[in-house]
Amino acid sequence: MNLKIIITIQKTILLTTIFYFNLLFMNMFWDALFLLVAGLLGGFLNTVISSGSAVTLPLLISFGIPPNIANATNRVPVFVGFLSSTIQFHKKKLINWRKTILLAIPLVIGTVLGVLFVEDLPAKAISKIIIIALFVSLTIAIIKFRNLSLKKNNTQTKITIVSYLLFCLLGIWGGIIVLDTATFILFSLMLHLGIDFIEANATKSALCLIFSFVSLCLFALNDNVNWYYGGCLAVGSYFGGYIGSKFAVKENTRKWVFILLIALISLEILHMIIKNL
Repeated sequence: MNLKIIITIQKTILLTTIFYFNLLFMNMFWDALFLLVAGLLGGFLNTVISSGSAVTLPLLISFGIPPNIANATNRVPVFVGFLSSTIQFHKKKLINWRKTILLAIPLVIGTVLGVLFVEDLPAKAISKIIIIALFVSLTIAIIKFRNLSLKKNNTQTKITIVSYLLFCLLGIWGGIIVLDTATFILFSLMLHLGIDFIEANATKSALCLIFSFVSLCLFALNDNVNWYYGGCLAVGSYFGGYIGSKFAVKENTRKWVFILLIALISLEILHMIIKNL
């Protein structure tokens, strides 16, 4: 074969290879950047008003990750985001750690039971659960959250057997799917135990930090976590949790965050329905 032809073929192969590597690198760069921003938003929402997983969980599925892996991977940014916000709330002395530990015990027990249950579910069933949870999250946000977030409670009730049972059930739901768990915990702290919104939000962060760590460890042991996507989301979530902890103690910032949450959940529901048609 002519030497010039061989050289031309080699150059073509080399240039093609470089092109595809550049294309792959650029795609990975934009994917990572998108995940970082989504993690930032999710961590911020989780800290300020909960339901940040309504952004991050469907997003992971939109990247082509199976629902069961996405459900496990989503625990990474949730844990890191609540780690960041819990540190800030602790510095502000807003967390009653004695009460938090007492409630964390049944929450962790329920979480273990929930993880063991969900690992036996098929991916399609988990996908349907996610859609249902998104609808529940949207309904709660519209009907309940706006008024509750502005309500100040003056009397707190003691932790009872009913409280332990309630938080065990919340742990089961959190083990199955983390979506809405923070919201349910927040409502339980406010409505059942009569804790003021700001203190309840701080306590919720600490409780979510504990249960998300337990569930993440269990899923990781079974190799169900995509660490690349989870790591990208986690970096953004850490800073989102930090920023959110600054906003969570301010009453006048929640109205526009509430509107943002409603819009995001609505878009995610629409996307999930179209994807599953």
